[in-house]
Amino acid sequence: MLNRLLYFRILKKSLIAMLAISFFPVHAATRLIINTTDQGVSGQAQILISKGRIRLTHSSTPRQEMLFSAADRLVFLIHHARKELTRIDPDALQGSVNQLSGLAEQLIQQRNALSADKRAQLDEMLKSFGIENPDQISSSQFEITATKKRERAAGIVCDWWEVRRDEQLMSETCLSEKTSLAFDSADIITLQTLTTYVQELQMSASGLLSSFGFTLPPLGLINEAVLPIILRTPSGTYSATLSAIDQLDVQLQLRAPSGYRIIGLPGG
Repeated sequence: MLNRLLYFRILKKSLIAMLAISFFPVHAATRLIINTTDQGVSGQAQILISKGRIRLTHSSTPRQEMLFSAADRLVFLIHHARKELTRIDPDALQGSVNQLSGLAEQLIQQRNALSADKRAQLDEMLKSFGIENPDQISSSQFEITATKKRERAAGIVCDWWEVRRDEQLMSETCLSEKTSLAFDSADIITLQTLTTYVQELQMSASGLLSSFGFTLPPLGLINEAVLPIILRTPSGTYSATLSAIDQLDVQLQLRAPSGYRIIGLPGG
């Protein structure tokens, strides 16, 4: 009888433990795999989301990563080969963007007053600084329109939208409702914070950022209820498509490494 009572107590505790695991799953991180094509070169990006932070890596730069903290919108650009760390807070980044935008506007004003020959010479000089199209530097207004076309990526339905600036088609984005994404709601909020932040920067100085090598096409977020799962340029020079989502039941330390040299913003 004593052995039977002991057995049932152990069984009861085991069932309680199993139910606890079932109702309160241990979830450490969400992982998104994104297939990319940039100038004809295929690659793969990996996004890890855990406890309000995001780590972004890409196969084309295996010794580099970006770390994002949603709570304060801090960005860390990490270069492991050189053991360097660039810490970017939103105010510093916006200050740099404003400074570059002001410089660009001055150049455009001077350029408009030049003769055709002098303007061509200035354009060549601007190209040497990475500014391919001076006419689009100060333009930042986007118009986002629905196409009534649908697609699937990673088994998730999305709707296609076109993003235009000054009547020029800049990108095509396939947006999915956040409720269609079957992973941790806190991780979805963290991802939404990052995408919103990126779009804010694209809206504030999209032409200037793209001229200086910010190659990600406009995200085209229409509201806070959607996320892009496919993004591409109409020319086909760039595309990014969500290919898989899974959960990692391991503890990840998404934080900046210690002992790295801290450097400032480029041009700062």
